[in-house]
Amino acid sequence: MDPSGMLEVMLGLPGQVREGFALARPRLDVALPESILVLGMGGSAIGGDLLSSILSEKGGPPVMVNRDFVLPGHVRRETLVFAVSYSGNTAETLSASAEAEKRGCEVVTISSGGALGRWHGGKGHVRLPAGYQPRAALALMLMPMLGVLDDLGAADFGPEAEECTRVLARMRGGLCPENAAPKNAAKAVASSFHGAFPTVLSGTRLAPAARRWRTQLNENAKVLSRDEVLPEMDHNDLVAWAADPMASNCAVVLLRDRNEDPRLARRFELTRRLGLHRARSVLEVRSRGRSALARLLSCVFVGDLASLYLAVLRGVDPTPVEVIERMKRELEGNGP
Repeated sequence: MDPSGMLEVMLGLPGQVREGFALARPRLDVALPESILVLGMGGSAIGGDLLSSILSEKGGPPVMVNRDFVLPGHVRRETLVFAVSYSGNTAETLSASAEAEKRGCEVVTISSGGALGRWHGGKGHVRLPAGYQPRAALALMLMPMLGVLDDLGAADFGPEAEECTRVLARMRGGLCPENAAPKNAAKAVASSFHGAFPTVLSGTRLAPAARRWRTQLNENAKVLSRDEVLPEMDHNDLVAWAADPMASNCAVVLLRDRNEDPRLARRFELTRRLGLHRARSVLEVRSRGRSALARLLSCVFVGDLASLYLAVLRGVDPTPVEVIERMKRELEGNGP
């Protein structure tokens, strides 16, 4: 079912955190930026969402993620730009990077090579190890950004990287293929999702992890799914959950943070009782660790592996994303 060994790569997340933070990175002769912009698409962009949540909790510069060819109008010289493309050839990222250079932004490029690796418009480049699917190199793309900000004095991310590595390493044994559900949380989730419509709900802090769950289910398990955020969903989505018969085909996972605001905890309780009672199943996955980095990636780890176990249950190879490759070929004018 997994001839390309995606499962083994995903189980290597703890080592990726340490390796990514240790990658050589450019020394920037700039002050701590007013704001940060991460350019990226797909698996190369999700690190920007994680970075935004981490710095929001720590009180660092605000982070925006740009998934487009063009830059927002407010981006200016004082914005530090991370251009992230694992392949180095993502059209949207290359276009936005060139525009960032024209606006006088400090640009750090992160890729395994490609056009972005050859581009000299930015002041520095972080070269990633080759051979990964972009979605399987998440920590390798996230951690260099934390390393650059560590160098600039935004925060001391070294201890957090070590704590995150330890937390994920402890989780790995419980999530590996040898362990069965229900003790294996990833397998329990995959079983609940099989034959249902997967839905992942979280609070704002863990929203990037929920988004990652959705995209991994899309690409690895080849299923439609959705993610939503509390408390916002209680102002709209909740009505449909309580009234729409289709809710009975939804399998729900609640991502719960160990640092959850008591008001949000109350929201989860009421949402489950008043709206999710129609759902086919409702499971909870709780974050691990103290730092925002560990808590986010601990949730990501379970979701990544759940998507692979669901692929096995569905009898599909998790690695190929043939329709995306066809889209790229046709955009380049090379036909179907």
